[in-house]
Amino acid sequence: MYTSHIRYFLYDIIRFEEFLKVLIIRRKERGIIMKKKGLLCLLIAGAMALSACGGGSNDGNTSNFNDEVVMKIDGREIMKSEYMVYLYTTTKSFTTVGGEDIWTTDFDGQTADELVEERTLKTLQSVIAAKKYAEDNGISLSDEQKAEVTKACEQFITNVPQEDIAKMGIDAESLAPYMEGSYIYSLAYKALAAECEVDETEMANYFEDNKAQMKDDYTVLDIDSVVLNDLDKANEVVEKAKNGEDFHSLFEQYDIDENAKQKENGEKMSVYKSQFKSSFGVEDIPEVGQITEPIDVDGTYFVLRLNSVTVPEDSEIKTMSDAAFTSQKQADYSDARFEEMMSDQKIEYVDEVYNNLEKFH
Repeated sequence: MYTSHIRYFLYDIIRFEEFLKVLIIRRKERGIIMKKKGLLCLLIAGAMALSACGGGSNDGNTSNFNDEVVMKIDGREIMKSEYMVYLYTTTKSFTTVGGEDIWTTDFDGQTADELVEERTLKTLQSVIAAKKYAEDNGISLSDEQKAEVTKACEQFITNVPQEDIAKMGIDAESLAPYMEGSYIYSLAYKALAAECEVDETEMANYFEDNKAQMKDDYTVLDIDSVVLNDLDKANEVVEKAKNGEDFHSLFEQYDIDENAKQKENGEKMSVYKSQFKSSFGVEDIPEVGQITEPIDVDGTYFVLRLNSVTVPEDSEIKTMSDAAFTSQKQADYSDARFEEMMSDQKIEYVDEVYNNLEKFH
């Protein structure tokens, strides 16, 4: 539920989707596009995301599917089914982040479909590079991880519409090797990250340079909230709250988020100051005890009361700063290593097949 997503800030977005968001925001606000990094839309993440969306039952009928070679990467044949699986998850990531109108958006002279094709190829290249790295370094899936792959495949097949399954020509069994490839990628990525050595002096300098901003960004706001889908009712809640009516009672009476109502003190949120500003589109933080006017978030109205503000200790910020610095350095290192491995790959298209592939939008 969207309101629950806002209320609890359940930000579990894969790196590829973050890339897309920046791409779309910059396109709309400033008319420019960031440099396109080789970010990977993991098939595992795509399957898990799809399992939460639902898609109806399907029979998995793939009897009319002709599984041809689409391309070769370093001599390895990429079958149509494999390519279409990655094309599907990439396409759905685009639609999830940018909406259906993304397909008419111009990305610095590149169409969304061209960008999807580019991302799909990068995904396949990354997985192939990861498999080679895994073979060279003795990395393989454990029995537990293989069981997770099997479950993910079943979720994928169950939740993806039948017509899209038919376009991919897969069932849970034939999907498994592709899913395993994505899982291998994640293991290889982590192994490469572990190779990265972090300079202690650079990390200390990063903390000093960013301490003040991080302390402000990660100040914790404890808030009571009532979520509504009607502005008149939202104004009614504001008036009653300002007149001293119990906020918890107002939450139980008016709030539309049934998931929150099932929790004890479900109206309460603890969020970082930076999250509060970005999610609610505000610049100023209310005073402690203040009841806000209804805040409109895409047609959903939030009435908030700030209860307390907690500024983190320097030691907390140091821990967060070190983790952020290390994570970024490791990500940069892993990305660079993958780009290096992929740069030597030879791509050979089977044009008569590749140029006639179906789309998923």
